[in-house]
Amino acid sequence: MTNPQSSTPTPPFCFTKAQRLLSPNDFKRVFDNPIKKIHSEHLLLFVQTGIPEQTPARLGLAITKKKVKLAVMRNRLKRLTREHFRHTAPTLGAVDVVLIVKKNYTKETDLHGELTHIFEKLAMLFPSDLSKIN
Repeated sequence: MTNPQSSTPTPPFCFTKAQRLLSPNDFKRVFDNPIKKIHSEHLLLFVQTGIPEQTPARLGLAITKKKVKLAVMRNRLKRLTREHFRHTAPTLGAVDVVLIVKKNYTKETDLHGELTHIFEKLAMLFPSDLSKIN
């Protein structure tokens, strides 16, 4: 019996394994030689052009216990970041992005607003070829 879901195409707004920075070498390449750093009050994005044969934009998260003490808060930040990236990725060119937390935040901090602003700026700076046409 075949699985009907296996033959369906991947939805455009999913966060696939191909869109993740997985190896330490990928993170090191982005941290060592970023072409752009995008700052906000609590967050910092390092941006590096992607590997030529790799087309989708990729995201890596470096959220440490030192900056965000509670696991609940770290996981919330990761979920929110992946969600914003998932919606922004179709408009991005081949870039590798790593997000780090500059300083601790509280529940009252407007992370949603910061993430929206930082990913809009990323989309303006590194548009995909398709979004340039439209």
